[in-house]
Amino acid sequence: MKAVNLIPADARKNRGGSGGGLKVPTYAFLGVLAAALALVTMYVLANNKISDRQAQLTSLQAQVSQAQAESTHLANYAKFEQIARTRVQTVAGIAATRLDWHTALNELAQVVPANTSLQSLTATIAPGASTGAGSSAGVSSGAGNLRTDLQVPALELVGCTRTQDDVARFMSRLRLIDNVTRVTLGNSQKTESMQDGATASASPGSSSAQGCGPNKPSFDLVVFFKAVDGAGPSGAASLPATTVGGTQ
Repeated sequence: MKAVNLIPADARKNRGGSGGGLKVPTYAFLGVLAAALALVTMYVLANNKISDRQAQLTSLQAQVSQAQAESTHLANYAKFEQIARTRVQTVAGIAATRLDWHTALNELAQVVPANTSLQSLTATIAPGASTGAGSSAGVSSGAGNLRTDLQVPALELVGCTRTQDDVARFMSRLRLIDNVTRVTLGNSQKTESMQDGATASASPGSSSAQGCGPNKPSFDLVVFFKAVDGAGPSGAASLPATTVGGTQ
């Protein structure tokens, strides 16, 4: 049996033309929709990624601020430690350039004989050092000249004793003091009685005999000690100056 199309020819033409025209706009719309969906998806993903990065940046900034605060707080301890270490080094340096005068004078008091008296005593760390009195009062020129022989701490003694043998015995006992390296006699003179009862010095102008009785020798001598590294007329001359925190 042969199929017969009962739709009129005019109707068949209009229907065919209308169906073909709808296919292109539908595909275009679907493509635009897919592109828009893809863009929205990319935007959402990018926005989420940016939010995550911003959150990480905020967290890192907070950690940096905390680390800086801790660093500033610990820097004070480091500065204090440096100041303390420098002060310890300074004190140690000063102590290394000082003589233990307390021990030296204590031992001197133990070795002075009962028949010997001291009229003056001058202790200096080096020749030319100030003694606080402005000059070495009571020390004769002989002892003063001897003092400059060695750049070491020394005691300059002026006194009286009974006999010349006692002077020698006193010098021997002075060598028993710790760190004494040399005892040098500058002068040992005996005052003589004059006929009118007055006394005269064996060397006019010498201060070593003043205050001593008749026929008693007066002496001036220098007791030298071991050298002290870095010690000079001004004290710790070799101690380096250090500046910490703006304070020298």
